[in-house]
Amino acid sequence: MCYHKNLNVSPQELQERYDADLPPGADFGPIFHASAFAFPHWPILTHQQPGQFRMLQWGLIPHWVRGRDQAEELKARTLNAQSETIFEKPSFRGAAQGGKRCLIPVTGFFEWFTQKSKKYPFYIHPRSQKIVSIAGLWDEWTDRDTGEVLQTYTLLTTEANPLLAKIHNTKRRMPVLLTTEAEKAWLRNDLSEKETLAICADPYPDRELESYTITKRITARGEPTDVPEVLEPAAYPEMKF
Repeated sequence: MCYHKNLNVSPQELQERYDADLPPGADFGPIFHASAFAFPHWPILTHQQPGQFRMLQWGLIPHWVRGRDQAEELKARTLNAQSETIFEKPSFRGAAQGGKRCLIPVTGFFEWFTQKSKKYPFYIHPRSQKIVSIAGLWDEWTDRDTGEVLQTYTLLTTEANPLLAKIHNTKRRMPVLLTTEAEKAWLRNDLSEKETLAICADPYPDRELESYTITKRITARGEPTDVPEVLEPAAYPEMKF
């Protein structure tokens, strides 16, 4: 699964890449590392509004959730969605059937290689472009007690391509990375269920990705991880990869 990603670009680079505007007053700067379990807000492009970023929170809260307690409990389980079952699972079915598809811009993501009882962090990023999109779903939930409206999203995953299968060697999953052509298709109004699933099942070429091992600072307790140093390469002589 994918719970760690980054977006190490300026607001201008992001807006130029997608020909879309950030909302006025958006609190966005380069993100070197974000953990899903902090439920960060992220600039997201929805198919309903492809020319305007929305700052959505990671961890999808379906529109049918009854109260705040249920919302808080559920969002920790909806950070990722297996793309193969988004039209079946109750948490994602409404968004999938309602065409609430979105693009999640990233400059890279993090996964761990497991060797016996030890884990080694890798950083994976696109080779030929600075920013790549991950396919996602979004939804909108209204807190009936306060009237607050929350817009949230989930990141879709699929079977790993050969590179990610080697790195993420326990789960063998990866984010649904989209080519430029697939980005355009993902935002189409008339995308059918069959076409949606086909896009998610089409593996992103591993030749278009680069990877390297990084320091274990990314999981160090008490250390800030949204810093450039988290991306520093590290060698692990004992690792057999």
